[in-house]
Amino acid sequence: MDGVISQAQETIKTLMFQRSTFGGINSKLSNVSSRLPTVNHILSAIKKKKSMDTIILSLVASVCMFLILVYWMTK
Repeated sequence: MDGVISQAQETIKTLMFQRSTFGGINSKLSNVSSRLPTVNHILSAIKKKKSMDTIILSLVASVCMFLILVYWMTK
């Protein structure tokens, strides 16, 4: 039981360290993007492309599901 508790405590410490590291990276990235408008423009273009890819992928999946449903209903 003590081994499991100590393992859980180590896991919590590791997760807290990762959280602080990722938080620091996020703040540094937002700091750089506010200082350099070109970087901010590139980051916004990447976000826009990512959302467009998500929309296209969901549309393709919907069309495929619809065609499968139509095929299943006609058979």
